Amino acid sequence: MGLVRNVARNSLALGTVQVAGQISTFILSIFLASHLPDQYGTYTYAFSLSALVFILADFGLGFQMVVEVAPDHRKASQHLTNTIFLRGVLGAASLLVMVAIVAIDRPPETVTFAILIIGLSTAFNWITMTFNSILTAFESMHYVMYTNLVERLFTVSMAIVMLLLGFGLEVIVMVVLVGSILNVVLSYLVTTRYVCVPARRVDIRGAISQFKRATPYATAGLLQTSLYSLNAVLVWQIILRVGGTVQEASEATGYYNLAFNMVVVLVSVPTVLMNALLPVISRLYHTSTDLAKLTQQKTMKYMFALGLPITVGGMFLAQDIILLFYPEMFIPSAAVFRVLIISVALSFFGVGIGSVLASASLIRLNTLAAGAGALVNVLLCLALIPLFSEVGAAIAFTAAFFSITATALYFMSTRVFKVNLTDILLKPLVAASGMALVLLIFPDLGLFPSIGLGAVVYFALLFAVRALDKEDRDILVRILNKEA
Repeated sequence: MGLVRNVARNSLALGTVQVAGQISTFILSIFLASHLPDQYGTYTYAFSLSALVFILADFGLGFQMVVEVAPDHRKASQHLTNTIFLRGVLGAASLLVMVAIVAIDRPPETVTFAILIIGLSTAFNWITMTFNSILTAFESMHYVMYTNLVERLFTVSMAIVMLLLGFGLEVIVMVVLVGSILNVVLSYLVTTRYVCVPARRVDIRGAISQFKRATPYATAGLLQTSLYSLNAVLVWQIILRVGGTVQEASEATGYYNLAFNMVVVLVSVPTVLMNALLPVISRLYHTSTDLAKLTQQKTMKYMFALGLPITVGGMFLAQDIILLFYPEMFIPSAAVFRVLIISVALSFFGVGIGSVLASASLIRLNTLAAGAGALVNVLLCLALIPLFSEVGAAIAFTAAFFSITATALYFMSTRVFKVNLTDILLKPLVAASGMALVLLIFPDLGLFPSIGLGAVVYFALLFAVRALDKEDRDILVRILNKEA
């Protein structure tokens, strides 16, 4: 019970960090779009570019340190110092890449300043991530939650205050930089107080060995990060390369990122659940493959049934959702939102597939699936952004997400076990079709009445088609009896 409780606590802590980060980013984006609408695209481009370039500073070192330190805590101090050293070197190289990009593009001074300051902030964030990895290796993720929540509260609240006082983009990015420095200090203090103190000297030979061993993890990190960061950068760069102005690039990037930041909060929900499911699926897989299959089948069924109405409702109500939070000038983001929201249903459907592959010692297949998605994403971005701008980038992302899910499902079905797709997909799709028909018939109800009507129709139809079968009801009864 203590192990289960510990896993649940750590999963909750990591989930809280992820969700809090995305929600705080969303809240800040609302104020930025309202107070600095002309510079919102520049702000988001700076973050997307930094995230993409600083994949180099990650290089899988954090994940590698967790894997190697968790079973042997005696390695912690030296691994920590070596990793800080390696990320310092790689971070400096990343900053030089950022400077080179700015020198080649020669954007206006405000854009240059924002890119370089956000780049420096990202460098500090990777130092923080090094301390977070050590805390994770010691299964002390709650400390990661505490430090990140303090940083988010400081950065977002101070940035909003500065916006309300009338300050511009230069001051906002400086607030972000101060927040990242604060996080480094807090993470260092917590780590040295509760876990370990870094070794005084760098073990150069050991650091080089760590670097070599981290290469497989770097590949997976590159594929995953590029999917979430590359498209906004390509929107900016391709628009400039086909003759557009910096202002046009900024606007298109802003439209894309505004919708993307809203959708990614929903996409992350299954990721949090997957982290919690990993130890459960792993334990079941090694004790009873049938139980693991049943758990995966029911998880996919329930999650898809929850994610599908979000996608359908988002496609119909995209413009109303955008206008609920942002000024009217951002209405073009609604088209992006309609395309990206499809990835919510895909992510809910695919929850746990990665955990099954990992439990079966087939983690490399997750990397192959991510590679397939990354390739689809790049090719479609290059083909579609010149034609459809930010909407083309959204199509590329959604198609890539579909490719990852389909490829991972194929691997699970052929290498581990098959799930009943008809049981998972058919009845929710029938209910969602009825929901879509009602929303089509009553297009002018307004946002909240439409959400209410759509939800009532969807879940009523789920009940009518008996989506919850006898086996599902028996499982639910057993769960409720245990809770009682």
